[in-house]
Amino acid sequence: MSTNEERRQAAKRKLEERLENEQRAARKRRMTIVGVSVAVVVVVAGTITGLVVKKISDDHEKERWTACAWGPQEDPKLQPADPPAQIPAAQHAEYRKQVVEYNKQVQDYLAKKKSSPKPGAKQLKKGTLDVVFETSQGAIPMTLKRDAAPCNTGAIEQLIRNKYFDNSTCHRMTAGATLKVLQCGDPSGTGMGGPGWTSPDEAPTDLKPSGAPNAMGQQAVTYPRGTIAIANNGQANSGSSQFFLVTGDSTLPSDYAVVGTVNPAGLAVLDKVAKGGITPGASGSKEDGAPKLTVKITTATVKN
Repeated sequence: MSTNEERRQAAKRKLEERLENEQRAARKRRMTIVGVSVAVVVVVAGTITGLVVKKISDDHEKERWTACAWGPQEDPKLQPADPPAQIPAAQHAEYRKQVVEYNKQVQDYLAKKKSSPKPGAKQLKKGTLDVVFETSQGAIPMTLKRDAAPCNTGAIEQLIRNKYFDNSTCHRMTAGATLKVLQCGDPSGTGMGGPGWTSPDEAPTDLKPSGAPNAMGQQAVTYPRGTIAIANNGQANSGSSQFFLVTGDSTLPSDYAVVGTVNPAGLAVLDKVAKGGITPGASGSKEDGAPKLTVKITTATVKN
């Protein structure tokens, strides 16, 4: 039989074993809790990092691209030859003459019109493009610049890549004191044409004012020689494929998006065409009509 001392020693060992087992279990629980906590921290930190990276990426994309809205473009319609009631009888003959001329242009446009897919809904905000228009009067190299009008510049780029301008004629030239341009970009050659969509307004903000504002507070600006700008019909967001090349400093409202400049070699070609003179158009003005030296764009190419 064991003595009291032996019993006390045995009880002490059991107590020590139990305490050691409890301490070991406690340490294991603490390690498990810490491990789970670290896992939670890692997951949360990873989520935050992912959100930060996404925001930086989104901000970078916003810096690179701009949203562009392309509108519908309706074809012109034939007009009735009979004058409306408000037209005085003495002007009926002139009215009919103008309607006949207008309807002829509409028919020409409908017979020759050409379409092109809409550009992308996002366009790059920055960058330049080297472009060459090979014409019957010589090559016209240009530099397109996205920063002032990214939507319209992107539109011209796509039209060039889609060969929209190939085998088209620059239909208008002006030589007035305040307007000296060669206008191109309508494959029908009527001035009525477009690719089937319209581009948004992107008014220039860095052109120099010209003279005092008019009675309505509108300030004219100078479009410098060599400027490439988008033509429109005076309505909001009505630009598209037609553009004009400024052959001499011109005074206009700041309503025409600037998409680039003509290079010196191209200006030499424009000067030759301007010196060739103008065939008066419907207005009869010697300063506004078709260039006597036909400017046919055989090909237009983006070089970069």
